[in-house]
Amino acid sequence: MSNILLIGIKGSGMSNLALILKKKGNFVFGIDKSDYYQSQDKLIQSNIEIFNKFSLSNISYKIDEIIYSTAYENHELVIFAKKNYKTLSYVEYLSQLTDNVASYAVAGTHGKTTTTAATAFALTYKERVKFPVFSIFGSSLIGKASCIYQGEEAFLLEACEYQNHFLTYKLQGALITSIDYDHPDFFKSLTQVKECFYKFATNLKNNGFLILNVDDQNVKSLKYQISNARKDLNIITYGFNDNSLFRIEKDAYSNKYKVKILRDEYFQFKYQDRTLINDIVGAAILSTCILLDRKDVQLYLNNDDIICDEVFTTLFRISLKALENFNNVKGRIELKAVSDNVIYIDDYAHHPKEIYTLVNELRTRYPNNKLFAIFSPHTASRTKALYKEFISVLLLFDKLIIAKTFASARMDEDKNNLAKNLVRDLNKKLLTSFKVKLNAALYVEDIKDVASIASSMVEEGDVVISLGASNNDNLYKEIIKEKR
Repeated sequence: MSNILLIGIKGSGMSNLALILKKKGNFVFGIDKSDYYQSQDKLIQSNIEIFNKFSLSNISYKIDEIIYSTAYENHELVIFAKKNYKTLSYVEYLSQLTDNVASYAVAGTHGKTTTTAATAFALTYKERVKFPVFSIFGSSLIGKASCIYQGEEAFLLEACEYQNHFLTYKLQGALITSIDYDHPDFFKSLTQVKECFYKFATNLKNNGFLILNVDDQNVKSLKYQISNARKDLNIITYGFNDNSLFRIEKDAYSNKYKVKILRDEYFQFKYQDRTLINDIVGAAILSTCILLDRKDVQLYLNNDDIICDEVFTTLFRISLKALENFNNVKGRIELKAVSDNVIYIDDYAHHPKEIYTLVNELRTRYPNNKLFAIFSPHTASRTKALYKEFISVLLLFDKLIIAKTFASARMDEDKNNLAKNLVRDLNKKLLTSFKVKLNAALYVEDIKDVASIASSMVEEGDVVISLGASNNDNLYKEIIKEKR
């Protein structure tokens, strides 16, 4: 076993990798900024030491290997490490893992974390706890162990398109949730994003499988391209689209969602979140494909499982049943607290389309409550490229505080103070339109002042959302404290 140093250990994927490396018997420690991130809690609970100085001079441990977050690619410490130690980036390390283990991935601009997590949950539920799988994705399961490691027969990972990272993985199967324009500091157009996903799909191993959410028009278009380019791939489609192989629909009598399993048989869902149901159906298909994609197939059945002649259908139904117990991942409409008749929620949505989906779901869940969002834009390049879209979607809240742009490790500095400009232009819209929901938008320069200002704006019955990919997920504690 090795002594492994992780630079940027608090990152969502890096922190999960650290936990898996420790479970495998390695001595793991890391370096990162002193700022609080929710991911560090699970590291501390696992007795993984975190150093806040980006230097090796204060580390007395022997170092056998260094893994670094690509956000620190150009940091002087990483440059030094490459010259003096066995050093790999996070992406390079995962790529090595896919060389040696049967590997499967979930990719997509939106929904990939939830879908990966749901797949991992289905693969480790009840009897499947014996299935030797490990998984890395960008959050933690609510109410479950902080990482999933049951062995190394199969590897399930969340694969990000940023900087073409996912093109380095050697995969037997994959699922694509969505294709949208994002990461404008790297991709210059939606066309470039589409080309990247096309390469990802065509890179799959011979006779592999590809699962596609054809509710997304760009994914639907990709299906026709891949069907012609890779006739060896088994392509499976799902979604609300009428042409989906696994079609989700709403029952006219019960008003509940259901998915077709056999010609005349359906599985009915207990919950009403349309987006989550879509993710769960994808996860149930992927978990079934992974279980069956082995030389010596084991089904990991419970005594109460319903068996039919179709093995795939049996396993698909079992996965759907297991996922009734899936409580989602942290940072996805995560209920943090209810205090003085105020509901506090944290959500990672940081792209206009994700925020739009979130607002629709919250309006469904809380039709009579006002939505109060506290938003910190994530990367200046995203805010600039999607500025008009952010304006449109942020007008859907009732109250809004925008903090300064989150200082990402990507060195994507907001020199033009786009966060402040968002508030200026939102308030201009309020003066010229009577149809918008938003009553007021406020800019707060210092994140330390947000809680006290927000507490004065919170009213009974509000749903307060800490919104975005910044580290504001514990803001609710400060607001509650201020109100008291």
